[in-house]
Amino acid sequence: MLGDPKYGVEGLSLPRGGLIRDQTFADDTALYLQGSSTNLDRAKEVLRTFCSASGAKINWKKTAAIWANQREKQWTWGEDEGLIWIPKGKGTRYLGI
Repeated sequence: MLGDPKYGVEGLSLPRGGLIRDQTFADDTALYLQGSSTNLDRAKEVLRTFCSASGAKINWKKTAAIWANQREKQWTWGEDEGLIWIPKGKGTRYLGI
């Protein structure tokens, strides 16, 4: 769904070509997105539409984000909903790893 061009959600370009946007295993999903507030808003809207149609629910208080860019993050996107930004140099667990 995120990959549908009509939504305009931008993923990350891989060093040897290709693009990655998401990985899903059971009920866990990892998103790899360009870090602009506009792109993240688009992704959130797609997720809201999916949740509305499927009955799924995102627990933003259990949702973590990592800023993987040399430039400093200049905004607090998602924090008002409970999104946790992992501090530089720290990590998080995904699928127990």
